[in-house]
Amino acid sequence: MTAEEHRKFLAQDFDDVKPEELADITKIRIDRDRTVEEKKKQYLRKVGNPYLVKVGNTMVKIRFANNGVSFEDAFESLLLMS
Repeated sequence: MTAEEHRKFLAQDFDDVKPEELADITKIRIDRDRTVEEKKKQYLRKVGNPYLVKVGNTMVKIRFANNGVSFEDAFESLLLMS
């Protein structure tokens, strides 16, 4: 992901998309036999914007505090749980 794509994803909000355009992360399956890096790439290909997704019928905007867990660590935890 380029820095420009990253900024675009962060700036995107619910008003910018239709609910049916968002990936439902309950339906995404990631190959557990891949490396963490391969899992990240696979997830990003399937979800598109990792900050704006659906969980069932609920739209979710993911944000992280500057003083909390890094996006990288939270993303890896998510992939390892899948």
